[in-house]
Amino acid sequence: MSHPENSNRITEQRLNYFAQCLGEELYLLRRGQNKSIKVVAKDTKMSPSIVSKIEKGLYENFYLSRLLRICKYYNADMRDLISRAEYKDRNNTI
Repeated sequence: MSHPENSNRITEQRLNYFAQCLGEELYLLRRGQNKSIKVVAKDTKMSPSIVSKIEKGLYENFYLSRLLRICKYYNADMRDLISRAEYKDRNNTI
């Protein structure tokens, strides 16, 4: 029988990896539009630190509303973005 601590640790690791995959997709969007972190931060009313942490998959308070705001800013479909991140997550291709 598995221990809850192990299950929680594995779940946390998976979520962290998915956050990294999602962050990489956001990074690619930003770079594809030749925008700096400072510009994105100013235009989306977030700090440069938050934008950077989101792109690195390190931001712990990442709400769906922030993802939606960023996707609208890049004119990107949130479903497509999440699908690409899920593909990377499933295939460990980050």
